[in-house]
Parts: sequence; structure tokens; C-alpha cells
Amino acid sequence: MKPNLTWAAKAGIGFARRHLSSIIIAFVAVMGVSTVIAYVISRDDQTQLRAYVWATRDIRLVQFALLDTQSGVRGVVLSAQPTDFAAYVRGVSELNNAEGDIFKDIDDHALSQNLGETTAHPVTDRIATLRAAWSQAVILAMDHESDQAETVLTKAQTSQLMAQLQTMIGGYLDYRSAKVDADWRRIAAEQNLILLINLLGAIIAIAATSYAFATSRREAKGREAAIGASLVARREVETLFGMTEILQSAATSEDANAVLRATATELLGDFGGALYVFNNSRDRLDFATEWGASGADAPPLHIAPDSCWALKRGKPHLNGRGEQALRCAHSDCSGTAFEIPIVARGEIHGLLILRGDSLRDAETLKRIQPIAIALADAMSLALSNIVLRERLRNQALRDPLTSLYNRRFLEEMLERLTTDAERRRTPVSVIMLDLDHFKNLNDRYGHAAGDLALRDTAGAVLASLRPADIACRYGGEELAILLPDTTLEVAVARAEQIRTAIGATTSNGITVTASFGVASMPENCSRANELLPTADKALYLAKDQGRDRVVAAPLRPSADMVQLTHAGWNLADKRAGD
Repeated sequence: MKPNLTWAAKAGIGFARRHLSSIIIAFVAVMGVSTVIAYVISRDDQTQLRAYVWATRDIRLVQFALLDTQSGVRGVVLSAQPTDFAAYVRGVSELNNAEGDIFKDIDDHALSQNLGETTAHPVTDRIATLRAAWSQAVILAMDHESDQAETVLTKAQTSQLMAQLQTMIGGYLDYRSAKVDADWRRIAAEQNLILLINLLGAIIAIAATSYAFATSRREAKGREAAIGASLVARREVETLFGMTEILQSAATSEDANAVLRATATELLGDFGGALYVFNNSRDRLDFATEWGASGADAPPLHIAPDSCWALKRGKPHLNGRGEQALRCAHSDCSGTAFEIPIVARGEIHGLLILRGDSLRDAETLKRIQPIAIALADAMSLALSNIVLRERLRNQALRDPLTSLYNRRFLEEMLERLTTDAERRRTPVSVIMLDLDHFKNLNDRYGHAAGDLALRDTAGAVLASLRPADIACRYGGEELAILLPDTTLEVAVARAEQIRTAIGATTSNGITVTASFGVASMPENCSRANELLPTADKALYLAKDQGRDRVVAAPLRPSADMVQLTHAGWNLADKRAGD
């Protein structure tokens, strides 16, 4: 049995050590609850005791009122004096003010004493009998019939009833006094218990404080390390939140790249990295930006999606060192790299790469993976928003079939270019073109063939323009071209070049032609709102003359042209570089 007892004692000591703090907390909690319960009970007892005291006072007032009333009646019967009658009235008034619950409690106590009472209300009934006899005797005495009044009192046995009432009330008062004494003793015991509980609680609190202090000394280094790690994590989180807030204001990819470089340099220390984003056709990832020490070799300009394990899996991938490591085909073997796909709204937008050189860097890369993933998540939202804004902008400004600008963009740019041309005294020209017999082409070959012809025509137009020129789909099969800093003669030559290119274009074996109308400001019109209608009239003139030709709008009168030349308008041909 002894080994079993020793093992049980050791187990108990071990349990107490492991759960010492919980045990102390439980003791303190129990004592606190006990203190509250004792306080509530003591408060209720004191409230009840005060009620007993007030009730006792009321009973004594009733006792004195009976004596006053009896004395007043006796004085009236003997002397019939008003002063004695006033004492009687005062006593009756005090009896009337007494609460009915007082008499009920005295009745119940009298019945509980087994005094042989035959009525259920011994006190109340006796008082009622006395009051009736006293009232009749007072009336007779005030009529100077003292003998009859004395007879009434004797017949009602008022002296015996008063003696009985005094005995009952006195017994009830003795009972209440004993109860009050018992309550006082119980309250005193409760107060002593509360003091004892508070003393034990103070002792346990001191013990718990000592234990906590000793434990805190042993765990000081651990807490300092935890606080340091918490501060670092907080700084990292604040930096990431700041990055996310700034990225919300990034309007272009260059803005987002600058924010990424600054944040990655601050958070990732000596680790370098690079960002790659998908091109428009999504057949490769193009180099966007880099930061820090990225290794001896420059990062590749392009990455094929099928050469990256991170993109194939859609998850972060660590390119380790050695033959046993699974590395991406685009990665060299000189160092380690942690690659994270940038995913937003279920679509991969790019790839974030962090690079290291040594085995120590590989371990650190694993440690900083959460930060790197957070960086990638922040960049994913920014890149997604930028792509979405660019897509919405293109949808708002470009025609979806031909990828040319739409009519709304044409009108905005026409106003801007003409205003600038008037300020600089330079010409601006417009070419309006319309495909010939386009309705017949749709009716004969179908709308799909017509759409293809429009796309090929748009491609031929774009291939013949300068970077500063603006081509728009004006409506249906009609296109408009804005040529800044271009005179009428140069615009006509450009229209001929475009007409030839359209005629040489074949769409599924179908060849189309186009008619052109050309107008220039100030050579053909003086106001910006006249430029498009003037070119459109020239286009209809080309249609009337047989189609597949270029027609220039008529020049303004010679006097106007001379006046424009004197005003400083530069109408010389701008052939250089066209």
C-alpha cells in the first residue's frame, strides 16, 4: 500500500503545481461570491430588523393610545370635563391611525399561545368592544348621566378587557424583543463571517500575488521576446495596411510598382525580388519591376506560364537548392527563390518572386512567407483594380468590334485639338471614310463577313497613321480620322494612302473599297463645329462621283485665306516625318 500512497501523493503534488493558478483563482472566486452572498443576506436581515423595530414602535403607540383612551373615558365619566374629553378624542384618533396589519399580527400571536380563545381575532374584537363601550359611556357622561355611564363600563368589563389586552400586547412585545435579539446575534455572526472571508481572501490574494511575481520573474525573458515579436508583427501589419491604403490611390501600374518596391525593401530586408505581370494576350509574363539584391544575374524579361510551378499549381512555391529540389524551368540554380502567384477575383494577374543566395536565406525565406504572401495579396487587389479600370476605360472609349475609338471620344478630342490648333495657329484636318456597298456585302455574305471587313479596314487604317493621329468609328461602316498639325493637301495624300491600303486588303476573299471626304481648319472652315459636317459633305460628294475616291472640301474664299496667313496661321505642308 505504501508505494500506492506515495504515487498518489506525488500525483497530487504534481496536479497542484500544474493547476496552482487555477486553484487560487477558484478560491478567490468562491470567496468573492461568498462575500457578496453574505453581504446581501446581512443587508436583507438589517432591512427586516428595521421593519421589526418600526412595527414594535407602532405597537407601543397602540398600547399607549389604549391607555390614553381609557384614561380619557374615566375622566369624562367622573368629572365630565372638556379637558378629559380631549384626551379621549386623542386616544381614539391614535387608534384610528394604527394599521390593520399590526392587530392581525397580535391576533395571530395570541392564538398561537393556546390561551383558550374562542374567537379568531381576540385582540381586534376586544378593542372593538372597548371602543363601543367607551363611546356609549362618553355620550352618557357628557349628558350628565355618570351613573349610567359607569354601568355601561362595568357591564362591558372594560377593566378586564384592558388587562387582557395589556397581557396579549405585552406578550407580543416580549416575543418581538426576543426575535430582534436573535436577529442582532445572527447579523453579528454574519458580519464576523464576512470579516473572516475577507481576511482569508486577503491572505490568498497575497499568496497569489507572490506566486504571480515569482512566475513573472521566471517568464520575463519569454515575455520580452513575445513583446519584441509582437512589436515587429505590429510594425509589419501597419506597414502592410499603409501599403494597402496607398495602393488604393495607385492609378497606374507604375504607381503600384513603386509602392511595392518601397514596402518590400522595408519589410524584407536584404532579400531582393521581382514582379512579373501577364501581358494582354496572357501568353507570357513580362518583367514589371525589381528591388534589392536580386543575385548576380539579371532577372529574365519574360516568363512562360507553363515553366512556373507556382502558376501551374496556383499556390506559392519554394525553389530550393540542390538536385533533390523541385525548381521552376525559368529559375536558375544559383540560389533559392520563393514564388507567389498574384491572384484576385479568381484570376492570376502576375507572379511575385523573392530571391536568396545561401542555405540560411532558404530558412529565412520560409520564415517570411506570411509577409511575402500578404504583399502578394495587396498587390493582387491593386493590379486587379488597375486592370479593371483600364478595361472599363477602354470599353467606354473604344468600339468593341474594331478596337478604334468611339464617337464620344472623337467629339471630345476634336474639341481639344481644334482649341489647341487655334491657340497655336496650326491646321487640323479630318478624314471621313465610308465603305462602299456595305449593305450589299452584308446581304450577300452575312453580317459576320461584314464585321470581318470592318475589322480588317480598321487594321489597314491604323497601319497607315502616325502615333498622333486618332482613328474612330463614327457610326455603322463610317470611320473618322483626326489629323493634328496637318494641312488639307497632306490630309488628302494620307486619305489616298489609306484608300489604297483598304483596296489591297482581302477579307475571306472579299475585297472592299471606301469613299473619302477630307476637310481642314482653317482652309475649309473657320469653326470647330463645322469641321466634321464639311468633311461629311465631301464624303457624300465622293459617293455621288462614283465611290472609291478621295474628295477634298472646297477651299474658303481667297480673301479669307490671305487674312488667315496675315493672322499668323501656319498653312505650310507638314510632310516631314509623315
